[in-house]
Amino acid sequence: MFDAGAYGARMAGYLHLPEPPLYTKLGSGHFELAVTHLDAAMGYSEPASSIPAEKAFSIHLHLRPTSEGRLWLGGRLLPTINRLAGGVTVLDLEQDPICFFPNPTEIVQFYIPRLSLEEFSYENRLPIVDRLACPLGGPDAVLHHLGSTVLSMMRRSETASKLFLDHLGLAVLTHVVHVYGVNRSSILSDKERLAPWQARRARDILTANIGGDVTVSALAAECGLSASHFARAFRRTFGKPPHRWLLHQRIEQAKGFLLNSRKPLSEIALHCGFADQPALNRAFRRVVGESPGEWRRRRNGHS
Repeated sequence: MFDAGAYGARMAGYLHLPEPPLYTKLGSGHFELAVTHLDAAMGYSEPASSIPAEKAFSIHLHLRPTSEGRLWLGGRLLPTINRLAGGVTVLDLEQDPICFFPNPTEIVQFYIPRLSLEEFSYENRLPIVDRLACPLGGPDAVLHHLGSTVLSMMRRSETASKLFLDHLGLAVLTHVVHVYGVNRSSILSDKERLAPWQARRARDILTANIGGDVTVSALAAECGLSASHFARAFRRTFGKPPHRWLLHQRIEQAKGFLLNSRKPLSEIALHCGFADQPALNRAFRRVVGESPGEWRRRRNGHS
């Protein structure tokens, strides 16, 4: 489901680790996540490379105490925090995290796509998780136990049963959503929100029509609902109305082009469904707080 994500050998490459790491995938279907063992016995030789922005979280479980580590988010250096054994750092991979640990460090990394969190919430009648809280080094005994279990399994030569891996993945997702999930309001009834298949259908149609050539009535018809019922249920499921949700998707797509291409802003604007470059500038500044040109220069300057 996420073959190009920042885990396994790719994550080790971003950290400039010389040896390929142990890693495995947990869960199944729409609930997949990956676990990677990242061991730098001599510390990092240099700061990590910038990880391409993606809709995913990287949760780091520190297996040994780590001092003098540095972390940048969006080009901003955060205060230095020493990590204790069993401590956890939660990173949003859309925030351009870059770390540097000059001293020995050993981490179990949980790579969790946003889609897995969304599908887990849908299936369990929970409001969508807007983001994960980002503690820096705080202890988490439950995740430490789960991470140690996965690491022990990876170190054994025999292959673990698929059923066991599925249950481990569900245990990790359950813990992460309930402990780190932000904007988790009370449980919604089935009548108040879109069913999982309706949420997936609406999201797929909107994403395929990034230019906005789809109406609420058309979306509602695809989901077998009236327009008014669909609009209310969509907002309760995704936390924002369809037009605003789509605007945020356009902005996220634009961020990807800004970071990973040399396309001019006028071309990016048209590709992401904006009428022209000024329209992209206005929407980007309203959502992000700065112009796309400023956002691009700040990140390119950092890398």
